[in-house]
Amino acid sequence: MLGRLCHQLNKTLLTPCHAAVCTTQVAGVHHHKEADDMPRFTGMHRSNKAKANRNTHVNEKMFRRMRGRKTILIDLPDDSAKDREDQMTTAELRTELLKRGVNPYKDAQPRVWNEGQITFQSIYGIADPYVPPENPASLTDFNNKFDEVKQRVQHKFYNWRMGTNRIKKKQGFEKFDIKTFTEKAEDIYVQAHKALEQRNKQQMHKYITEYAFAKMWPDVENGSVRFELIEMVEPSKVVAVRCFDNPPKSGNDIAQITVRMHSKQKLSIYDRFGSLILGSEEEAKDVVEYVVFENHIAVVDGEWRLHGKIYPKWIEPKQGSHLTKVLSSDQIKTLESKAQALPLRTTEKLEEEAANKKKEQKEENKS
Repeated sequence: MLGRLCHQLNKTLLTPCHAAVCTTQVAGVHHHKEADDMPRFTGMHRSNKAKANRNTHVNEKMFRRMRGRKTILIDLPDDSAKDREDQMTTAELRTELLKRGVNPYKDAQPRVWNEGQITFQSIYGIADPYVPPENPASLTDFNNKFDEVKQRVQHKFYNWRMGTNRIKKKQGFEKFDIKTFTEKAEDIYVQAHKALEQRNKQQMHKYITEYAFAKMWPDVENGSVRFELIEMVEPSKVVAVRCFDNPPKSGNDIAQITVRMHSKQKLSIYDRFGSLILGSEEEAKDVVEYVVFENHIAVVDGEWRLHGKIYPKWIEPKQGSHLTKVLSSDQIKTLESKAQALPLRTTEKLEEEAANKKKEQKEENKS
């Protein structure tokens, strides 16, 4: 920089007097084109140490204290200490935390496991719970009648398109017929309830799916079931046929068929103490059920099994069950104390008779 200034000064001094005077601007910092001094050009050495960088024309020395106030000090963990903790055993880490005065169990919580059974032979649910109503809508209600007819036509189309047509395309089900399936469905229904009555898990898994087993087994786990099929009041008929793949677009096809069964049967459920909870062994009842049967048709040796039941709106609600339970000693004492506090009926009758006699005597004395 000094050499350039001298050169410019010599040029101005040597020029004739009649020539125009030339002035040169002097910059406090080096110009960005000055690549002769590389350390300063790259910013390693500043041309003005009081300035923050080579392109700042403000003296930032006066703002140094204010910039220091904006600084946040963060206590970073020691990498070596963290690596050492990772290599410690559970007991050693617990001892180390206790030495520091940290409670190792302050934020500890018991681990909760949410486990569920997974199977690809069955699906946990019913594909299409719709059942066409038995009593058609009245002709006066045009809107409901139109919706019902539309649903019936759509339901029959799905029975063919997503049902029988898809089942017959599978290997081993080319001769599948809905008309002959009802007899097999009735036999599966009876065998499943017999296996449930005998608590035979092997037979139950043969005639019942995993979804139905989770619902039927609690009835006999701590109790017992008695079942007897007397007769079929009406011939069973297929109401719905559905076929789908689980998982979607995997080719693992599963078929479900809903069968309407009108039977006369005896069913009774007992608890672990032998008390009757539901039904009766002597009284037979007419039962209308929509039973769903399922088959893993993706394999050749797939078998039809009882999967569940559909309860439409027009079916009467189930009879309520009367559950029993074991009372603890404290509960028994409280019940006994309450029973002792209640007056006996005989004492109440004696008190009423005595009060009536007193009234009669008073009336006689007045007369």
